[in-house]
Amino acid sequence: MTTDLDPPAAPQPKRTVLVVDDEPGIRSVMKRLLGRYGYEVFVAAGGEEGLTLLREHPVQLVISDIDMPQMNGLQFLTLVHDRHPRVCRILLTGRADLDSAKKAINEGEVYRFLEKPVSNEHLLSTLHFAFETLELEEANRRLVDELKSTVKTLHRLRAAERAQAQELELQRGRAETLLLNVLPRSIAERLKAGEKTLADRFPEATVLFSDLVDFTTLSASMTPQEVVALLNELFSRFDQLADGLGVEKIKTLGDGYLAAAGLPDPRPDHARAVADLALEMQRELERLNERRGTRLQMRIGVHSGPVVAGIIGLHRFSYDLWGDTVNTAARLESTGAPGRIHVSAEAQRALEQTHRLEPRGPVAMKGKGELDTFWLTGKK
Repeated sequence: MTTDLDPPAAPQPKRTVLVVDDEPGIRSVMKRLLGRYGYEVFVAAGGEEGLTLLREHPVQLVISDIDMPQMNGLQFLTLVHDRHPRVCRILLTGRADLDSAKKAINEGEVYRFLEKPVSNEHLLSTLHFAFETLELEEANRRLVDELKSTVKTLHRLRAAERAQAQELELQRGRAETLLLNVLPRSIAERLKAGEKTLADRFPEATVLFSDLVDFTTLSASMTPQEVVALLNELFSRFDQLADGLGVEKIKTLGDGYLAAAGLPDPRPDHARAVADLALEMQRELERLNERRGTRLQMRIGVHSGPVVAGIIGLHRFSYDLWGDTVNTAARLESTGAPGRIHVSAEAQRALEQTHRLEPRGPVAMKGKGELDTFWLTGKK
């Protein structure tokens, strides 16, 4: 682990941070430290003052202590999530509140938490990586805005196709490339055909959730560039595996990966395709560990059932999934074990003829009681 970490590259202008803490000394130290590294820093003694500053200033990132009177950090960051969804949210927490912090991350209310005491190096590295992520998301938003503009242009050009045939072909090719970068092909075709609301119910599908174990702790010892390079290398390979097996990659969530089969184009062997992907993902992680000398482990959850899928968002739209099947797959991942593929009884029934599975027994899951689950160990 690096100790004498050199300061990150000088931040670009207008990187703004709001520090919320009821301790004046901590606010003062944070403001001096972050100001030294080029950040524009606002400070607040509590949640209400913090919300006022957010309304008055273009803050990009909020760091909040969890233990504050009147409004604690989780309550404050939940309000920030609701009122200012594009503001990045980081929670400072003690060991006693780690479970609450992890739950907040899973529910999307917090981008990341830092366990106190936090070293200057860890804090600065986390902020640098968070701002790199924010700027990448902003670039993606601009790309999607351009994509939507291109689609609208295509519809206008159809009315004058004969007079503008050459321009039409140019724009069509550009829109095709952009659409296929963010959407499944069949969904892109429906969007181009003029459908306004794209939402479908699939009675049978299989969903996969994966998560790298203790990756937040590992990333604290890496530079932001190293973290992004490692995740990009691994997830790019996962994308290739999913594409080869006909599984739809839905999105990444930090160091998590969400994929599904049986949608947007139904297929009877959706569970087998996802099971094969899960096994290949395990092997790919082993190869990465051999190449890089790392010891990364991954939990995977797999569940079969009905889902709803469609496009959401006005600017940075995406193809996403909803329903109890998605939630169950996520809980199977979180209650699984490092290096194992945790499978529901519904998925097991679809796989018992083609894959090897071991009973794990009943597992208590939040909101669902005890469920019989299995470990997927390989193909027959």
